[in-house]
Amino acid sequence: MIKQQQALKRVKRTQVPLKDLWTRPEVFQYRDKEVENHHVEDIASVIKLKRTVDPLDVWKDPSNGALVVIDGHHRLAAYKRAGVTRQIPVVIFEGPETAARLHALSENAKARLPMTATEKNNAAWRLVCLTADDGKSIYSKADVTKHTGASDGTVGNMRRTRRKLLKADEWLPETWKAALAQLKGQEQEELSDEDWNAIIRERAQRLDDKVGKEIGHMGDLQIDAVALMLEKRLGGKTEILGERWRTDLVDGEEFPF
Repeated sequence: MIKQQQALKRVKRTQVPLKDLWTRPEVFQYRDKEVENHHVEDIASVIKLKRTVDPLDVWKDPSNGALVVIDGHHRLAAYKRAGVTRQIPVVIFEGPETAARLHALSENAKARLPMTATEKNNAAWRLVCLTADDGKSIYSKADVTKHTGASDGTVGNMRRTRRKLLKADEWLPETWKAALAQLKGQEQEELSDEDWNAIIRERAQRLDDKVGKEIGHMGDLQIDAVALMLEKRLGGKTEILGERWRTDLVDGEEFPF
């Protein structure tokens, strides 16, 4: 857990040449892709019009003095795409890498370009896997839930999964989905109901990331179209959904299919 005296400190706002900025996406970027092209293009268009964009947050690495981008990867790519040669505005922070990681995650989670549920879970898993030299977790469960938005139960399950994989002398995968699959392969018969529910929630979140918004919109527009699509894709498996949903029906309410 990060102590108060180890918090990241804002040093100053200044301007620096693009060539002096470094990126370490494997440490400070928590999205599936380092940048989204459409978002880069949008920002580049603003820059070309000579309009102001927010300064990048950069961390001064105490080991070598390098200025590393911890928030602003899309803006950095946009400056390059716009052909900017002048110095660009940045805010310089100093402190330990552990605090810089949390700052990067907090900024990624803001509404500028929202993180998906899968990205948040993967971010939480990455923090859970980080340990000090003595093998103890660097970040507490409270740290992880606060900065990623993952639920307390999910983070608790991640910590148990990490312990089980290490006990089995297994490597720790980069994503939460892969970790669950790894655990399932190791001890399929020993998974608890809570573990299985975590697997189900993870898969449901991934499916929701892909089609949830469209299905929800069509459900408001025409629920019969959603029912027809499910029947087409699931065939006889819709009976399973029927049995599941029937338990939630109020007396006298008709089943939708």
